[in-house]
Amino acid sequence: MNKRVNPSKTGRNIPWNAQNSLNVSLSVSLRSVLNGVAAASAILAFFMGKELVGASYAGVFLALMAAAFFIEWRGLSHPPRILINLAALSALGAIFARVRRNYLIEALMESLLLMIAIKMLENKKPRDYVQIVLLNLATVVCYAMLSAEKSFIVYCFGIGSLSTLILLLSTWFEKQPGASLNLKVIRQLFTRTGALFAVMLPLSLLLFFGLPRTTVPIFGLRSQYGITSTGFSDQVQLGDTSSIQANHKLAFRAAMQPLSEGRTPYWRGMVLELFDGRAWIASRNSGGRRSFIPEPNAPRIEQEIFLEAGNRGYLFALDHPLMVQGVDVVMDGDGAFRHRSRSIGRRLQYSALSVLSSQIKPLGEINKKRYLALPDAFIPRLEALVADRTQGMGDQEKIDEILRFLGSPEFSYSLEGLPNSRNALEQFLFVGKKGNCEYFAAAMGVMLRMAGVPARLVAGYRGGVYNTAGGYYIVQEQNAHVWVEAWTEANGTWTRYDPTPVGEGAGSGLSAYDTFAMYLDLLDYQWSKLVVNYNWETQMELVQNMREILRNPRASLTPTRDGFRRLGSALSVPAGVLAALTGCAALFYLLRAVRNRRPEMLLLRDFSRAMGRYGYRRHESEGLSEFLTRVDDAELRILALPFVRSFQEHYYKDLPLDDGASRYLRGQIEKISNHAGPRYSELR
Repeated sequence: MNKRVNPSKTGRNIPWNAQNSLNVSLSVSLRSVLNGVAAASAILAFFMGKELVGASYAGVFLALMAAAFFIEWRGLSHPPRILINLAALSALGAIFARVRRNYLIEALMESLLLMIAIKMLENKKPRDYVQIVLLNLATVVCYAMLSAEKSFIVYCFGIGSLSTLILLLSTWFEKQPGASLNLKVIRQLFTRTGALFAVMLPLSLLLFFGLPRTTVPIFGLRSQYGITSTGFSDQVQLGDTSSIQANHKLAFRAAMQPLSEGRTPYWRGMVLELFDGRAWIASRNSGGRRSFIPEPNAPRIEQEIFLEAGNRGYLFALDHPLMVQGVDVVMDGDGAFRHRSRSIGRRLQYSALSVLSSQIKPLGEINKKRYLALPDAFIPRLEALVADRTQGMGDQEKIDEILRFLGSPEFSYSLEGLPNSRNALEQFLFVGKKGNCEYFAAAMGVMLRMAGVPARLVAGYRGGVYNTAGGYYIVQEQNAHVWVEAWTEANGTWTRYDPTPVGEGAGSGLSAYDTFAMYLDLLDYQWSKLVVNYNWETQMELVQNMREILRNPRASLTPTRDGFRRLGSALSVPAGVLAALTGCAALFYLLRAVRNRRPEMLLLRDFSRAMGRYGYRRHESEGLSEFLTRVDDAELRILALPFVRSFQEHYYKDLPLDDGASRYLRGQIEKISNHAGPRYSELR
């Protein structure tokens, strides 16, 4: 203990105790850490965009990443840079040779991922790591052209934080290429990277909600990736909807008040009035004007519709829609609406006003011949059957009789084994007698026309689950439905009839939407509403509202209850994010405060204060052994050495700090405090 140690002779690598050698054995080279973080960010970028990448290119990427790992692990020589550059140029040439208007984003993503994998093969310098960061961020921008899903945000956070860490490490690597990191330093690096990223997050959110965005894809070039078609088109063939009704994907959400109990919502899409023997076709015969008169006493329902991508141009609303606003609308007449083709493949948000009624009165006379047309000599035995069952009846009696016929027990609902030939309808009626909504509706439409009653089909959705927490209907693809509208001469109206057996088909057997699932869907709904559909028009509306408040200050003093609700809804996502960040920060500082109150932390604090009196201040990230190498006062260093050895023995080996050990360490701190050397205040 009395032997003095001259740090000028021993240097900084003083073997104070066995723990110092343990730290060295656990150290990792800075280059290895950099390569590991860069590989992690590359893998994260790959999983983010894997659905955009062809199988062959995904295989090449993974093979290159495996080769890079093997080279680093075994310490092999890296391929010559000229060879790597030639390989990169060849890969890019092969990819861009396939670029087409509908294959742009995929090609760009493939090229970026291959460039990252090729960079990983190089003997990397600091600038190479910066280039990897830029390529990773480019994949994020590329993928953002197609998706704004919640998983995308997770990838953004991951790639952003790893990119920040790479930039920090590459700066260090440029100054000290041969540096090593122990576990404590690595932990501190991750902590500081997270703190730096958290500091930038509020600014990112401010820019995200502050800068305008367009709902039109960049440059108007967007591939068909990720577009799930509803399956609805200008015509519906028998059997088409069966594949849709087996699909549990979301079709749209409709924010509105719930309908009264027992009332099933019908969501109108398109009217099909032409029949060629197998398919019902929409003619779009009266676009540009409203074609029916709403009932004066029927309730009017406002809806805010959030339509998923792949909508094939049709706008769905509660039967019967009077008007649709918010998108570039084309009115087909008969209560059917579409939007311009440039909106196909995008999520849409629009509002609708509907008359809740099963009947509509058309403007002017209808062309009865059009709604009675059938192919020549179409199913003669069905025509004979209809004539026999409806002979001498009025129109309403004929409708009721046909409904009774299709509702008999011998007919059943099914999505499997459906006839799909030229005589599919005849097979359904006389052989199999099982089908889905298309078969029942088509059969009723044909039979009504054979009986002399004008009829047409309507395609859309039936039913849905009401989310009481969010105040909207969840309508899935399996709710796809087809029903019949028949003309009743006595009332001069089109009346809706649904021959599909009650409780079958669309609207039944929805996937389990329990309370937890409802709240998850509410989060997804808020995401679509406030993030995906947050565009330039929304911002202009907010700016206009602010102008009104500034122009009329009294308006801000008398807000309505609905205004509070809308304000809370608009701020829910950013407020939730900021609340989560605040909670995490509070938890971090609370845990840190609790940690600092532990006995060993208090001893370490008092030791640092005692050494600080002599002008030696220990950095927070500095180890005790490393700190003592900076102490020039040999006597003070010898006094501090027993404390350092004993403290490290207990702290780093997780040995219990009992009363005896605490008293010993306190005694060593007391000896340091009583040292006769010059105090820091005297040195000043």
